[in-house]
Amino acid sequence: MGATCMSTAKYFVSLLLLVALCGQAEASGQLSFADSIKTESLENQVILSQKKVLAKAEETPQKITIFFDQIHRINNLEQKKNHSYTLVESGQLALFIIFFITLAAMAILTLLKRKETIRLSALRNQEQTYRQVLNKRLPENVILNFLEDENLDPVKVKHCAVLFIEVNEDHYSESPKKRIEMINEVFQNAEALFIEFGLIRIKSSGDQLVAICKRGNLTPSQQANNTMLCAVKLRENVLNHEGGNLSLRAGISYGDTLMGFVGSNTFCFDIWGECIDEAAQNLQSANREKIKVSKYIMRSVNKDLFKVESNLSETNQSFEL
Repeated sequence: MGATCMSTAKYFVSLLLLVALCGQAEASGQLSFADSIKTESLENQVILSQKKVLAKAEETPQKITIFFDQIHRINNLEQKKNHSYTLVESGQLALFIIFFITLAAMAILTLLKRKETIRLSALRNQEQTYRQVLNKRLPENVILNFLEDENLDPVKVKHCAVLFIEVNEDHYSESPKKRIEMINEVFQNAEALFIEFGLIRIKSSGDQLVAICKRGNLTPSQQANNTMLCAVKLRENVLNHEGGNLSLRAGISYGDTLMGFVGSNTFCFDIWGECIDEAAQNLQSANREKIKVSKYIMRSVNKDLFKVESNLSETNQSFEL
């Protein structure tokens, strides 16, 4: 391959010399004999060089082909390399765009999640506020049924002790606000005692409060004793109230009840049953600071815990303590 290139170079050199000499002769208008000999010698050398180049080319066509194939392969590799660089740059740009989009999406999702968390927290606080308000008006199990199943159907509660209490003022306070504060304090104490002894507050009306004992798997005897203990404890709290201006009386009975909402425009939660009427009658006929109970309740309670003061009459099946 190197020899061929050198021969080709000699051929071109000789050709250039011949052209230069011819040009010089034309410029001078004539050629000398010596110049003619040199020219012929150069022509012969060019012809010989040309023949040698052709001979070399004919002798090593495979090498020339391989040479040009290598050059072509190098060019292809260079193109592939450039194409690879282009692909890498495009891939880097695509990765950067994907990363930027992912980062933006994460930021948006974080903001949305934060807003959703704030909204859920506000809804929970609102629900808690509503439940606190409803707890002052409705039994807890009724609220749970409504929140979980949206169920407002009447509820029948069998075999439960019923407690009616009434708070009275010996003499009215001059300030209506003071009266309301005292009654509210008594009712708050009553609700705390209901939780302690397993009673459920049903409703309140003015200075009266109604509750039933039906939590867990309490036996009738346990219900009667818990209701009596709750009433006695509440009476002690009222008697020891600061100012000594309040008194309490209560009525207790036992039986089946029905609870539910009444009304079309304005709803009211109420409770019915024979035992409800009996407890209300016991309350109304009870003496000041006394707890009046039915005969069934009296048979069920622990006689060592409670002292029955009087049997009001043979026909009246109620007892007072």
